[in-house]
Amino acid sequence: MATIQGTKDVLENNKEWAAQVQAKNPDYFANLAKGQSPKLLWIGCADSRVAVDVLTQTQPGDIFVHRNIANRIPSEDLSALSVIEYAVKHLKVEHVVVAGHTGCGGVKAAMSNGSVGILDHWLRPIKDIYQANQSEIDALPESERVDRLSELNVIQGVDTVSRLPVVHEAWKEGRSLQVHGWIMQLHSVEMANLTTQKRLASSILKCGKRKVWIDPNEVSEISQANSRQDIRKLVKSGLIFKKPQVSHSRFRTRELAAAKRLGRHTGYGKRKGTAEARMPSSVLWMRRMRVLRNMLRKYREQGKIDRHMYHELYVKSKGNTFKNKRVLMEHIHKAKAENARIKALSDQAEAHRLRNKAARERRAQRIASKREALISGEQQ
Repeated sequence: MATIQGTKDVLENNKEWAAQVQAKNPDYFANLAKGQSPKLLWIGCADSRVAVDVLTQTQPGDIFVHRNIANRIPSEDLSALSVIEYAVKHLKVEHVVVAGHTGCGGVKAAMSNGSVGILDHWLRPIKDIYQANQSEIDALPESERVDRLSELNVIQGVDTVSRLPVVHEAWKEGRSLQVHGWIMQLHSVEMANLTTQKRLASSILKCGKRKVWIDPNEVSEISQANSRQDIRKLVKSGLIFKKPQVSHSRFRTRELAAAKRLGRHTGYGKRKGTAEARMPSSVLWMRRMRVLRNMLRKYREQGKIDRHMYHELYVKSKGNTFKNKRVLMEHIHKAKAENARIKALSDQAEAHRLRNKAARERRAQRIASKREALISGEQQ
């Protein structure tokens, strides 16, 4: 295969290739112009070392291809989504392959801290994958970290394709559409489909497929294991094992809880989840009741209110009569003033009653003394 030096070489090679194909099969280009009916959609990396037709020994029209940096399938990329929709819905492909490769430059850039311009936005999801699995990836040797992140990126791509509505519609129609995740080893130029191996290993190890670790240096050997017995041998030899349980610190959670107890992080802010997720109304209710009840208890202990008013206000607080401490305090002052006014009126009424009673008694005494004086005068 000749090395390309410029565009002239490309045109010359094209003419030479067309002549060779025409000589072997005179009807080749006529059949090619009639249309395409590929059985496979290839979503791969734009790396120049990954030539799909050369690696798979296929002819033009056999594979429908979409390529981009780091073989990403973002849900907001209309280009990738349009390709998948056209391939699945109109071309009726039977296989969708999300293909990554070792030594991917895009994945390597996503792991670095430096900026690569506009690609920073494109590679942001891969950075998120790296941060979510950083403890696992950093535990590997440095030469294997990029390859492991490439595998996780392919797994994420397979998951994204499997969730697309057009794929679900194809499955509902009963079509045999399959989604694959492949990794190509550049040092051996061999592609490995590890979906079956991960499924069998997760069943044997009794864990999820994301908890299964496969040695990236032995992918060629592992890809040939297609039975449970072979997978058990690989597990025994240490090429496949279950990832350890990741422990995490509770420090940040405790700090957040302490801040919330001081009243922070309880506003509207950036709400995530349901309306009750950030600050439930039941918690606000309990806090308000706690404040009002503490205030009533303090007033009762200080003798500002008696037990009868305490009980009355306790029940009213529970019945949502008072919005806050200020409203309750104003009510207490008004109630005490009203009680003082009623007591003053009752005292005045009682004093008036006692004066009237004393006047009646004095009048009765005067009448009795006059009657006695009259009786004694008649007797004399």
